[in-house]
Amino acid sequence: MNSPMNGPTKTIQAFVPSHITGFFAAHRQKEARLSGSIGCGLCLSLGATTTIQSPPGIQDTEILLNGKRSEAPVSRFVVEKLAKGPVQVLTELSMPFGAGFGASGAGALGCAYALNSYFDLGLTADQAAAVAHQAEVTFRTGLGDVIAQNAGGLVVRLQPGAPGTGRIDQIPVPPLPISYVVRGPISTKEVLSDEKVMKTVNLAGETALKELLKKPTFTNFMQLSRRFTVQSGLASEWALQAIEAVETAGGLASMIMLGDAVFALGGAGARAGAGVEALKSFGKVHTTTISQRGANLD
Repeated sequence: MNSPMNGPTKTIQAFVPSHITGFFAAHRQKEARLSGSIGCGLCLSLGATTTIQSPPGIQDTEILLNGKRSEAPVSRFVVEKLAKGPVQVLTELSMPFGAGFGASGAGALGCAYALNSYFDLGLTADQAAAVAHQAEVTFRTGLGDVIAQNAGGLVVRLQPGAPGTGRIDQIPVPPLPISYVVRGPISTKEVLSDEKVMKTVNLAGETALKELLKKPTFTNFMQLSRRFTVQSGLASEWALQAIEAVETAGGLASMIMLGDAVFALGGAGARAGAGVEALKSFGKVHTTTISQRGANLD
């Protein structure tokens, strides 16, 4: 198949920031559009760049993740919903995969944006993003990443649901440096499917959101995320020790939901710098910044 407008060389590229959640409460409904989560999280400048093209002679859609063929069921769901013919989807991830950075949501959302433009579908940002949200909910890889990644910044998820259905607000913040250490993945699907665990998680998440709305600041977000980490019971002993080490050094840190990973306020200030130094005892420290932009076409 040739590409729809300018022959076989046409490509469309989209960028979507990663997203780390500090606290959340899951809300599942039979209809994917109504399912989602409330809570709060940060979009980071690490992200997913997705390119859509149709090489000459392509017969079937293929998805390449960081250069390797992948089943990528979440992104494939989006392609099957939106593509008007076979395409090649090239997604490059600059964030860790499976550790709470919203990688699957970023790939799916970038795919939706790029396909919308490539096939001139005429969808709004929320309409395109709602397809990616539906894919995430269907495959149980996330509930609130897409609606946050669609916006960018420090995003408060006020009402559950897909973009256009759920409701969010943002806490204005500068592009602060954020440091993190990743020990390994946590199965989002397993946690979200465990009713007993989720009852505890949801109670803690709903309480944290109420407290944040009384004082919507970055510092309060970090402190409430830290409290949620303990109350939810999701943190490993390693994560708790890493958080305590940062706090002992005068910094702010919490667990990334859902990954065996810890994030902290980075930067060169005395307190922040000491906190990041403390993290080095727990693994390789990476530093990025809060992304001020949400999903967009490059």
